[in-house]
Amino acid sequence: MNKNIYIDGLGLVDGHFSGVGQYILGILRGLDELLTEAKYNGDKYPDIYVFIPRDTVPKFRSFGFKNIGYKSIPIPFRYMSALWIRGKMPPIDLWLGKGYYIFPRFVSMPLLFSKYSIVIYDLSYELYRQYSDERNAIFLSNSVKKSLTKADHVFTISKNAKKEIVDFYMLPKDFVSISTPAADQRYFYRRSQNEIDKIKEKYDIRGDYILALSNLEPRKNLDALVEAYCNLPKKYRDNNSLLLVGVSGWKADKLFQTIIQRVKDGYNIIRPSGYVSDLDKPAVISGAKMLVYPSHYEGFGMPPLEALACGVPVITADNSSLPEVVSDAGVMLECTDTKEITKQMRKYLDNIKEETSKSIIGGPLQASNFNWGKSAKIYWDYVMEQTQ
Repeated sequence: MNKNIYIDGLGLVDGHFSGVGQYILGILRGLDELLTEAKYNGDKYPDIYVFIPRDTVPKFRSFGFKNIGYKSIPIPFRYMSALWIRGKMPPIDLWLGKGYYIFPRFVSMPLLFSKYSIVIYDLSYELYRQYSDERNAIFLSNSVKKSLTKADHVFTISKNAKKEIVDFYMLPKDFVSISTPAADQRYFYRRSQNEIDKIKEKYDIRGDYILALSNLEPRKNLDALVEAYCNLPKKYRDNNSLLLVGVSGWKADKLFQTIIQRVKDGYNIIRPSGYVSDLDKPAVISGAKMLVYPSHYEGFGMPPLEALACGVPVITADNSSLPEVVSDAGVMLECTDTKEITKQMRKYLDNIKEETSKSIIGGPLQASNFNWGKSAKIYWDYVMEQTQ
């Protein structure tokens, strides 16, 4: 066994830690544990390195991997990212050497003498262009096709995403492996009321709330959620605000205008006083009466899974991968049916103690079907084949 494994770490050390970054971190932690097990058993294993720009080494070290090293590329993050986007990156294996490369951000980088895999999370840039940032959609549409021409394998994150990738790119089914995200239940569990109260005070969140947890962008369908919330009878809205947690994405101007007007009209729609850190997210979720997530389309759908892990009732859409994630542990409905969303929110609120009790048992049970160890093993098994 003589091949090193190199994993693109740009998404891991990005200043804006997106869902892709969370996924890379989860898989790396799973691989780190598998390496520990291999060492303990005296098994042979490849060396795994994450390659990152030179100015992001401290951030990488902060994750505390025991067995996964890094290779520093002598370019700052800003320039490395720009070169990648413009397709002008020199062959990476000239710096790092021959090995097996994994590119977990849809698109590969140039290689001279090494094989590679890519990770494709969803096909929103092809199938739901109207909900995407146009420049990013064009970039991915062109670049993913080029990356696939030389890719050795594809990883994706759900059965639905695999079907779409196989159908759209006309790939053999065994060319695509599924390795799902997970909600690590060492962190995502129902927090105590005392912890919830402290976090609410930290972010100036007052009273009870219905939670929307997502980037503010068209694909997340928050305009329908705002409408459905505002259609609740006044007594429900007076006692429960709609809390929007997430960073602003693209094409969000119309949504913000709607929210500002609704707030002026007296509707109880709020946002936290600051960016909610990953450490505080489980408490914010645990404090919610419910999570409502009526997205138009998801490659997976992490917020519903995180809410289930925290024992919080979930209402979500019945499309794309979301039924795989939620199964019968939550309510699924047509994402554009605002009357039905309103009806289900009201039904939950009318029976909140009973619904919460069911979710405290059923939610973590459903969430336990996904874990980073199992998902990392998918990569591990494939990589071990390539390094024999």
